This record gives sequence, C-alpha cells and structure tokens, in this order.
Amino acid sequence: MPALKYCCGEQLIMVPGTRLAPEGEMPGRGYRRLRLEGAFRFKCVRCDYCCGTGPNIALTAYDVIRMSRRLGMYWKSFLETFTNVIIADMFPFISLKGDEKGGCLFMERDEEGLTSCRIYDARPMKCRFYPLHVASPSATHVYLDTKCPGVDLGGEESVPTRLYEQYVWELKNHYSKLHRLIFEEGCEPLQALYKLLDDLWAEAWREKPPWSDLKHIEDLGST
Repeated sequence: MPALKYCCGEQLIMVPGTRLAPEGEMPGRGYRRLRLEGAFRFKCVRCDYCCGTGPNIALTAYDVIRMSRRLGMYWKSFLETFTNVIIADMFPFISLKGDEKGGCLFMERDEEGLTSCRIYDARPMKCRFYPLHVASPSATHVYLDTKCPGVDLGGEESVPTRLYEQYVWELKNHYSKLHRLIFEEGCEPLQALYKLLDDLWAEAWREKPPWSDLKHIEDLGST
C-alpha cells in the first residue's frame, strides 16, 4: 500500500512501498495527537520550515478573499498571480504558488536570515493554526507537527479553540457550497469556484461579515 508523504502536514506525493498510517493517526512521522482542550508548548523561531518547504498551503475561498483584499487586488487577479487551482474528481482545490526554491511567495527575510510574512495579518487559516492541523471537521482532537523547530519551546499554551471553530466553519462552508454548486446546480468545477468567490467577494464588501474583518480574525487567537 502507498503512504502519503507530507510536508508541513500537506499531501505532496505518493511514496510506494510503505504502509498507510493506522486508523486515527495522521500519515507521516512526527505528529502528536492532541485533544482540543489540551495544551502544548510552541515558540516561533522564524525559521523557514513551514514557509520555505512548499508550496503546499491549501486555501479556502475565505482565505482568498481576505488575502486579495489585503493586497488591494480583485480575487481573480490574486488567484491567477499567487495560486494554483487543481481540478480533482470534480472538485477545485486552491494552493499557494511557491518561488523557484519552493518557498512561499509572501515570505521575506531580514539581514539575519529570520523570516517574516508580508501579509501576516491576512495569512491563511492553515498558517494561523500551524503547527497544529485540523484532523477532521468533527474531530475532538488536532495534530501537532513535532518536526517544527519551535515545538516544545516557550511557555505552555492551549489549543486556540475560537480560531479552530472559525477555521472548521470556513472549511465546512467552502466545501459544502462547492458541493451544492457542482452536484446540485450543475456548475462545472472551475465555474463553481468562481461563483463562490464572486458571492463571497460581494458579501465581504456589502455586508462586512466578521470573517472578512482581519481584526476580528486576529482576535480569535493564533498559535
């Protein structure tokens, strides 16, 4: 059986000749199961382990709207400039592009080589939640990437449950809306994605929902 190879928790390639992880465990070595009410230690050391080993960050339509608004771009221009859209089994998946070395296009370095993000306040939910990973939308646990150099450093902190709830809400809405558009309304996958982004773009400007407010998202906490 082939196993999944992960880079910062994202599926990259299939590796032949190895076994899938046991049920209830995340594929790949170095992941610690952590209950939602659990605690862990983490301090970002500003290395490039999470930002420089991609491109491997999956985005939802909510991420795209926040990031494009932060950059003063229309969502379609952002999508064409900064992402790859892959159609797989009738579903469109969005991921950030990387530079020639595989690093995130938004990663910057100072004179000492320490990294920073030029859209930090609008960074994707997956980045906000790292080194934690959502196991599934209905799970009572998450996974901690123990390969991250900052894990087990710093003081003890709790899983940011408000951020987790918002992240799961966005994941559920993103995929359920796409499912409805494709399988119930008959849209082609890319057409469905564009319609979803158009609808959320209009909602963000017209209704100013909490998910579009960067300060509100920041107040939900982070790792």
